[in-house]
Amino acid sequence: MIVPKRNPEVVWRLEKGLHEIAWEKARKEEEYEDLGVLTLMVKGEIHQLNLVGAEIWTRLNGISALGKISDEVAALFSWDPEEAEEAVLEFLRGIEEKGWVRLVEKMV
Repeated sequence: MIVPKRNPEVVWRLEKGLHEIAWEKARKEEEYEDLGVLTLMVKGEIHQLNLVGAEIWTRLNGISALGKISDEVAALFSWDPEEAEEAVLEFLRGIEEKGWVRLVEKMV
């Protein structure tokens, strides 16, 4: 079981107004992927995550396993659960390479 854990050196903030705008666009099936709704500050650099990335990031608590996180994201965006798990894992591996998270293998 994979449990993602945020790097405590990463400072982040959910941009509430933009987050709400992105959800409004998503509900209307309008383009929302290019809106940065969560800001990360890492080693003096600023990065932004879109709505999907933000919904994943906010669930990274060091306790919830990949399956729980991907199930929640699948429900939010009406995605197929298996495809969601693949997409969430791909996202997590990408930000793990940047040092923003650690993917910890835990025994069940």
